[in-house]
Amino acid sequence: MGKSMRAVVLREFGGPEKLRLEDVEAPDPGALRAREVLIRVHAVGVCYHDLINRSGRLPRTKLPSIMGHEIAGEIAAIGSGVSHFRPGDRVATIQRVHCGRCELCRRGRTTLCKEGVFFGEEIPGGYADLVVSEEQGLARVPNEIPFEQACICACTIGTALHVVRARGGVQLDESVLITGASGGVGLHAIQVCRLTGARVYAVTSSPHKAPRLKEAGAEEVIVAPDLKFAEQARRLTGGRGVDVVLEITGALTFDQAMRSLAPAGRLIVVGNLDARPVSFMPGLVILKELEIRGSFATTTSELSESFRLVTEKRIRPVVSEVMPLGEVASAHRSLYDRGATGRIVVRV
Repeated sequence: MGKSMRAVVLREFGGPEKLRLEDVEAPDPGALRAREVLIRVHAVGVCYHDLINRSGRLPRTKLPSIMGHEIAGEIAAIGSGVSHFRPGDRVATIQRVHCGRCELCRRGRTTLCKEGVFFGEEIPGGYADLVVSEEQGLARVPNEIPFEQACICACTIGTALHVVRARGGVQLDESVLITGASGGVGLHAIQVCRLTGARVYAVTSSPHKAPRLKEAGAEEVIVAPDLKFAEQARRLTGGRGVDVVLEITGALTFDQAMRSLAPAGRLIVVGNLDARPVSFMPGLVILKELEIRGSFATTTSELSESFRLVTEKRIRPVVSEVMPLGEVASAHRSLYDRGATGRIVVRV
């Protein structure tokens, strides 16, 4: 065994107690492949996707697993073919590294790359001192942005840019309803929508989170502990419904989201916290000519755009709490109990 590093390891699927801080073999800088870089992790975000992964509901995950796909740090070593980065560079990763060579990558649809690998699923993630990534999965972190903020920018702001602009096509003066609005993607999607000039209706099940949603830029906050919000959404829009729904919660709110849409409305599905199927009436889609679209992950250009918006103070990364690496299990519990507004970050 070579040099060791600290890592939070998942050896069997289950609850937060399955996450154990261990000493494991560190990646060997001398074994890096042509396009790979070795990153010394400074901070990693904790996403609800990690909770779904930990429970065993993501089929691509290989055990034992080191999770964590929201990674920021400094490059410690580079492979022979790396051309855009050098040791010492401050970098952050996107969630899923694309190959850069396939037809979809050549068409610019890198989030759909068939050869893509997700940190914490097919490849080890950032709940560790060190992580390996291919260079096309990285973006430079400006010096003005702390690592604790930089790590969450891909999965929150980058994902929000992808869903609002690339997939949602949200326009000036359109009305947008956001489910799960107090989470990491939701709070930043509010800010992206406001930059676009849209009116935001934010849905939350927790009354105490409403002020933070208003502060982020929501025009109206719908508090729905029972997750029934369609009637109120229609009432707030004069009976018309909203132009766009950003569906971050998924199956739990899908039916209400559909019923919240105006004629010719667009439903953009970006999250599914319960990881189960939905049912809906095709007649509703037909009669109102609704569109249902998916939105997956983010691109390196969207991550770079996120950093630009943060440095220009046009978007504010919302970090709810910073914890040490040994408390990843506590972070998972807090997120499951809806104790976080924004993102929990682990400092490595």
